[in-house]
Amino acid sequence: MRVHIVGAGLSGLTAAVLLAREGVQVTVYDNQDGIGGSPKFHPSVHTTPVQLSELEEYVGFDLHNLFTRCDPYPRFYYKTKQLTLPPYTAHNNAYCVERGLRETSIDNHLYRMAREDGVRFEFNSRIDLQQLEETTIVATGMYPGHYERLGLPSRRIYVTWSHREIDDQSTTGNIYMGPYVLPDYAYTAQVNGLDFALLFSHQPVLDTNRDSFKALLRSLGMGEYPEPWVDVAMDVPGKAVLFAGDTILAGTIAGVYEPFWGYGIVGALLSGRIAAKAILNREEAERDFQSFTSGFDRKFRRRERWTSHSPLTSGFLMRAGIAGARLRCLFNRRLASRPREPVRWFR
Repeated sequence: MRVHIVGAGLSGLTAAVLLAREGVQVTVYDNQDGIGGSPKFHPSVHTTPVQLSELEEYVGFDLHNLFTRCDPYPRFYYKTKQLTLPPYTAHNNAYCVERGLRETSIDNHLYRMAREDGVRFEFNSRIDLQQLEETTIVATGMYPGHYERLGLPSRRIYVTWSHREIDDQSTTGNIYMGPYVLPDYAYTAQVNGLDFALLFSHQPVLDTNRDSFKALLRSLGMGEYPEPWVDVAMDVPGKAVLFAGDTILAGTIAGVYEPFWGYGIVGALLSGRIAAKAILNREEAERDFQSFTSGFDRKFRRRERWTSHSPLTSGFLMRAGIAGARLRCLFNRRLASRPREPVRWFR
């Protein structure tokens, strides 16, 4: 059997490794000139909740060296004030993962695994999906073009980001909210000596938004991130879909991501496993896909409602939500003393 995979990101590489280990002849196509994704998006650092043991058990290979636990747990800020989070976050874990071309990235790790397992790669390839006669997995992430070509509902999001290499090898993550970005958010994260800053928005990012975020980082002692900042428009799906006709979808384009906060690393790895299963056992893949995406519509609608609020209303609701969670913990010691991380957090 031969399988074509379009996209050499996390979900495409995961599917490629797993299929190759089952004896399938796999060719991965990517329109970049090498591994690591588009320079429009990477190098980058992503902070995410994850249950590593459960993730590794499902995906089928070791990931511990690729996820580095944040210490301390990510701080949340509203304007310049650090928020006091509910007590259960003391028992939660969050991890940073590096994406991109550098040797320490998860992309390069999966690429080396794929090459060792005999996967073929064709870079600088602009693929017409209609020309591929054998089974095809499309794992092209947030690139806008394929949503339209495959008839998938999507919405546009906007980011601006910068990065710097530093001597500090610690692993941290911080979330920032305030009038410059609400009802969305910004974050900084660092791992493997790579320090990354990103502002995320459902509206085009204005110079005033970017300048306010940079001023906030300076006021918190974060210093300056290099110019120019990179502005990118991307698409995210409005629906979770495993198949588009005879094509199997994987990763963000399939809707296997957390649609409120936008977490996508864990979903990409899980989705790569599901896409490989769709080649080998379609019914099992469909069951797993439904299990992992059962909460997508509810969370997507919640994000749409949140996005419709004014920055003032969003700020009030966000702080009220955190205060309410802290209050519940006062009366519920069980809630306060245990991690609040479901095994499949994106449900």
